[in-house]
Amino acid sequence: MTLAQDDIWSLESAIQRALEIAPEMRAAEADAQALQGELTQVGSWPNPTIDLRADDRLGQEDGRGGTDFTQLALSQPLPLRRVARERAVAESRLAGAEENRRLRRLELERATAQAFHDLQLAQARLDVAQARLKETEGYPGGAKGARDRLVRYLAPLERARLAILREETNQAVIAAEREREQALIAFRARLALPADAAAETTPFGEPPTPAALETLARNLDNHPALAAARKEYEAAEANIAAAQSQRFADPALNLFRERDILAGARRDVTGVGLSVQVPLWNTNPGIVDKARAEALGARTDYEITAREARVRLDQAYTELTRALVQVQRLRVSLLEPAQRLNDLARRSFAAGEASVLALIDAANSYFDAQTRYVELLARAQAAQAGLRLAAGQSLLSGEGRP
Repeated sequence: MTLAQDDIWSLESAIQRALEIAPEMRAAEADAQALQGELTQVGSWPNPTIDLRADDRLGQEDGRGGTDFTQLALSQPLPLRRVARERAVAESRLAGAEENRRLRRLELERATAQAFHDLQLAQARLDVAQARLKETEGYPGGAKGARDRLVRYLAPLERARLAILREETNQAVIAAEREREQALIAFRARLALPADAAAETTPFGEPPTPAALETLARNLDNHPALAAARKEYEAAEANIAAAQSQRFADPALNLFRERDILAGARRDVTGVGLSVQVPLWNTNPGIVDKARAEALGARTDYEITAREARVRLDQAYTELTRALVQVQRLRVSLLEPAQRLNDLARRSFAAGEASVLALIDAANSYFDAQTRYVELLARAQAAQAGLRLAAGQSLLSGEGRP
């Protein structure tokens, strides 16, 4: 099984581990193996039947008495058209199971990415809260504020405001630690890690710009959900021909060898026969009608799946592109200016030029922007995972990334 080096997980290593241990993949494999067995069975001819007959007829006719074997018969059903048609049905169903296994893999990738990004977000929020607490403790009256060389007078209202701010940041750190612990529990469960395993994720990053929508749409026919629905439709179409071949029983070739009395002597007689069912009372039209109705239903399901697949692709693409625009705009227009403003406010406050309120306001703007930024990053990463699923692309298979 794949484990991350030094307990630091990348998205790729987390997905690889999840796919290796997921019971859902074992269930999908079992489904495919069952249909493989069905295909093997369908390709086999029915077994022949051997009949042996012993009686005392010959002994009575020639006066010798006793009992002898008088007949050996071999009957072999001939599924001349049925086997090939049923095999076509089984092959399409097996191909559909393989596509369903691919779909299950993509869905597991999406679920694992969600758990991974949730842990990333929880860690990022904790980092922001701890950085905010560290800065707050450097204010006058804090754990590190006593080492400030500047001696200044703070009104009781300002001191009370700073004390409240420090407690607010303490509470924010506690809440962030609780959130990270919950995300870590979910991440461990997804990857089947021990309860005491230390697990860290690689830091957040902005997702790359996706390929053009029309490029993704051109490959949509290869999406496993569409491919599985198409194979189910092909199987249903093939089942019409199979149902037509099943309306009547297979003809049977009969070979026999008998002993009889001919010209006063016991002689062996060899013969061949053919048994064919006569459709006099029942022509079994119902199984063909049922197969045609099922084929119509499978075609309708395929058309619905194709329509919904394009809608999901458009929605996922729009979600990711909008999230990327918002992330970039927030970083350039809010986060970076807020960081410069916070640095300036801290220097001005240290020089005695800025008030406590100005310092607090600048810090709130900066750390609120940081929190909003990591939340938007998480949204963009989740949107990228959603686009991979909507486009039918795996992060590990080398099919390309959206």
